[in-house]
Amino acid sequence: MFIGAHVSISKGLAAAVKTAIEMEANTLQFFTRNPRGGKAKELDPRDISRAHTLLEEHNFGPLVAHTPYTINVASAKPEVREFSIRTLKEDLNRIKQMGVPYLVFHVGTHGGQGEEIGINLVCEGLGEILASIPEDTFLLLEGMAGEGTELGYSLRQLGDIIARCDGHPQLGICLDTCHLTGAGYDLTKLEEVKKEIDEEIGLDRVKVLHLNDSMFPVGSRRDRHAKLGEGYVGLNVIKELACDKDFTRIPLILETPNDHEGYAKEIRLVKALCAGN
Repeated sequence: MFIGAHVSISKGLAAAVKTAIEMEANTLQFFTRNPRGGKAKELDPRDISRAHTLLEEHNFGPLVAHTPYTINVASAKPEVREFSIRTLKEDLNRIKQMGVPYLVFHVGTHGGQGEEIGINLVCEGLGEILASIPEDTFLLLEGMAGEGTELGYSLRQLGDIIARCDGHPQLGICLDTCHLTGAGYDLTKLEEVKKEIDEEIGLDRVKVLHLNDSMFPVGSRRDRHAKLGEGYVGLNVIKELACDKDFTRIPLILETPNDHEGYAKEIRLVKALCAGN
């Protein structure tokens, strides 16, 4: 099992890895730059080298990077789309330099243009990005809850985007238990949901799972994360997912409303839930 949480890299990648080690994690997720946008900090090769020494010493699994929330490849505004495409290209090159395989991003919002127009714009942008994607990196579409004009809230829609990108081998999926719940997927029927994932996307395309509880019930179209066991997902589902053979092979990332101590408790909790499996 690879379990970790979202942590800051404001003090560098090595410091973030040390934080994860203190939490008893063996993976982590970080923002590539300020989540509200802006220029990324220059990378320090010595910091990256120190980080990878720690990763090897502590048997970490793959790390995960997340783009800023300002990314919107589906935007009707050319300047927003250009910024989004440029930032995704830059961040893919950054994670390559950092030795991080996965870059997660939100598919985008169509802003009233309609889903079909929004998806067309996303696929056009992805075509440009994937044409120059570095080796050993994966761009991951994050499944969303479907708030407002969000795209990527259904497994079919995510599968359609991948198909329109000719099934590019470096295009994958990040699923989120809170988002799936909000979008209408009843995770208490996990085998049914897994079957749909496999049919629409392919389980092998799922590279990362965000492990969060939800403040709102199934089908709410709301994206509000709750601490594990304190929402509508529940610990039984968390256990079933975290211990499932198809998900123990990928990074499980906590994005619950917690501080470092809270994340450490949840990491211990998930490990304990799966201890007998």
